[in-house]
Amino acid sequence: MPEKIQSIIFIAFVVMIAGCSFQPEPIKIGTDNCSFCKMTISDPRFGAEIITAKGRTYKFDDTHCILSFLQSQMLLQREIKEIYLTDFVNEHSLIKVNEAFLFKSDVLKSPMNGNVAVFNSKESMQKIIGQFNGTVVKWNDLLK
Repeated sequence: MPEKIQSIIFIAFVVMIAGCSFQPEPIKIGTDNCSFCKMTISDPRFGAEIITAKGRTYKFDDTHCILSFLQSQMLLQREIKEIYLTDFVNEHSLIKVNEAFLFKSDVLKSPMNGNVAVFNSKESMQKIIGQFNGTVVKWNDLLK
């Protein structure tokens, strides 16, 4: 194969790989719709995203919706590359689910009554726990 053709194929391959985004996309409040309930995402303190192995992003307005979506098995576990949850105190900041700290309280009043606040650190969560009556939860417990 001529060197020029190999170079073109290599460049095309690099461009194709670079075009596959496996990073979370910012949730556009008031514009993006929830992939499960189809309602407009309206509260910046709650939300979630699933990124598939193929780079597709699904956005959600609440932990209730992402959990319902996962339980519906519209995606197989092997198709999911990463799950992100919205940080309750840092607007538009998304945290990998395995790095998140979760607190559940009915007082939180999230859009679909999932009522789970997510934090990027235990210290950040502790500041909120004192303001609301609720319990610290684990992601795997919510999946059950």
